[in-house]
Amino acid sequence: MAQDPLGDGHPQPWYPQQATWPGEQGPGPDVPYLPYDPYHPYGQVQQQPDAYVPDAYPYPYDGQHQHQQEQYAPYVVVPQQPAGEELYVPAGAEYTADGYVHLEPEPGAEPEPEPEPAPAAAPPPSRRAGRGAKARAAADAATTVYSPGRRALLVRSVAGVAALGVLIAAGLVVGAEGGGSVSAGGEPGFTAAHTRTWAAQADAGRPGGDDTLVGSWLLDGAVVRADATGVRAYGLTDGRPVWAVEPPAAGAVPCGLSPSVSPSGLGAVLFRPQADPKSPCALVAAVDTKDGRTAWTKPLTEAKGAYGARVGVTDDKVIAVGDSHAVAWQSADGADVWQYTGQGKFCSLSGGVSGATVLVTSSCADSAPVDQAVALNTADGKVSWWRGLNNRPKTATVLSAEPPVVLTTGEKPEDDRVFAWGPAGDPAAEIPVADGEGRLDVAHGTFSATPGVFFHDRTMVTTATTAASAASANGAGGPVAVVGYDLDTGKQRWRTTAREKGAARAVGVDGGALVLAVDERLDQPAHLSRFALDGGQEKAGGSFPPGTGSLLVAGRVLIGGGRVVAVPEHSANFGTATGFRAKE
Repeated sequence: MAQDPLGDGHPQPWYPQQATWPGEQGPGPDVPYLPYDPYHPYGQVQQQPDAYVPDAYPYPYDGQHQHQQEQYAPYVVVPQQPAGEELYVPAGAEYTADGYVHLEPEPGAEPEPEPEPAPAAAPPPSRRAGRGAKARAAADAATTVYSPGRRALLVRSVAGVAALGVLIAAGLVVGAEGGGSVSAGGEPGFTAAHTRTWAAQADAGRPGGDDTLVGSWLLDGAVVRADATGVRAYGLTDGRPVWAVEPPAAGAVPCGLSPSVSPSGLGAVLFRPQADPKSPCALVAAVDTKDGRTAWTKPLTEAKGAYGARVGVTDDKVIAVGDSHAVAWQSADGADVWQYTGQGKFCSLSGGVSGATVLVTSSCADSAPVDQAVALNTADGKVSWWRGLNNRPKTATVLSAEPPVVLTTGEKPEDDRVFAWGPAGDPAAEIPVADGEGRLDVAHGTFSATPGVFFHDRTMVTTATTAASAASANGAGGPVAVVGYDLDTGKQRWRTTAREKGAARAVGVDGGALVLAVDERLDQPAHLSRFALDGGQEKAGGSFPPGTGSLLVAGRVLIGGGRVVAVPEHSANFGTATGFRAKE
């Protein structure tokens, strides 16, 4: 049983931090600044955030500790239809030509009249609706024998109107919290069927390298993908290359991307000096996303060996949190603003920034307790509050800075916890990762390239795996559960079992709902579903074209600018990025 995370019964001395730089006085009186040494007896070697590290521990985590590529089930590829034909509708599925519509009778309403048997001359229903003249003849025959009730007509008319609309900007998964800004009502074309508009492929002439996604941005007119082969922007209308970031040095490769860009369009990229994952991820480049030009670069450390870091942007600063210290620079010119080195000596840090807060986990040789969560002001780097992690975690990963949330792992899976605090560090919630009905999918938080847990106000939403849903990832089991938690009490607000079959994964928060991506099956097209944040009610969206397969669950899904863009975790599997629009 984890101890009180606030550690109120234990003395917790701390050293006030001043803005210090290498060569100046560090934390505490007469303590010189010492860069982090991974070979010091008190040091803790941390894995790079983007390197896959095999481990016997069955529940991998990202952040500065561990990262494991998610595995998705193979899917059956449905052949593409010829241009101009209608949507694939599986036999017996509740889909219309406008997308995925689930009809439920109103309480107390009379059931719809059953359709009369079709005339003997009518052909049997086809597995593929809309296959040329035969499908249209079958549809005509159906309309002659079926008279829908008023409610069915109303639902179909609403879906038909939605099919004429297009997705409008929703700003999903590119906001400061990785869940993006939340639009008032989502896209009006959500229930309409979607069509693929473009698919960007890797440049034939670009050098090979690790194609694992390290970050993405959705801009007004482009989508940006970053992996070890480079940082490139593709136009939202046609997927053609728009610009590419020039590496700051010959052989340098990207290893991190800020979760968002600033209001002025400035983003930040982390580089390694070479492709070797054991080289330090420690060179920060500020990038103007209007044209991809580098505004300035700054080294985070002089370390030569393995070194992990995260980078973020605010309205006027670029802030990086590295293994040994956190640093802030002015966005305009890269001028030094402040530096934070921890609550003691020989500290190991990890964390991220959003809004006005930098949240770090700190493990120092002489602090009490050793492991702490520390909130810093972005303005001056001073400590706003700190709390001890008295459960002696094996790893600690910041999932979100606003609201402040940290994931800790223990020696056993049942020891894993999610800790959340109020804005001022006041006591809040302790949530077991194993919740009795399954295991929460909280390994990939706000600062991950492919987040799976999202935060809105004081609510945490994610999916939960069970024995049945784990089997469904291989195409043989039941659906996943979608859950919402109150970060003030730690109590589960709601739990909804998804109607969908097969692989499904949470991809963002939009329109007051968690968005769930679902893969394609023989009896189910790929699509997005929404689960209301206030009660968990499900609303399924329009279908995506045949052949989409597992694309929507295989990486990052960005919604905005009138489009849905899928950015796969590995470009070798699905290409660089794919754009979709609601069918007009």
